[in-house]
Amino acid sequence: MVNVPVGSLARGKDLVTTGSSGKTIPCNICHGSTLQGLGDVPRIAGLQPIYIFRQLYSIQHGNRTGDSAALMKGPVMNLSEDDMIAISAYVGSLVP
Repeated sequence: MVNVPVGSLARGKDLVTTGSSGKTIPCNICHGSTLQGLGDVPRIAGLQPIYIFRQLYSIQHGNRTGDSAALMKGPVMNLSEDDMIAISAYVGSLVP
């Protein structure tokens, strides 16, 4: 069990599943309907929230490079740290 701010799971679910009215894009577009990965795109369901957060933060701030990071640059550019915490909490709560 991970301790996160109240409302984080619901906010994360909204961001992950709908893109929250254009703030980002739904994760299933690239990561598959169950977020278990799709082709070369890795799974994100059930990963440790701190790992997910660090990846999102690093991509947003240009600390991760490469083709995969470049594909994620658009989806993460408008996310706040609270959004990334919410996404990480929600995705980490899913069954791997």
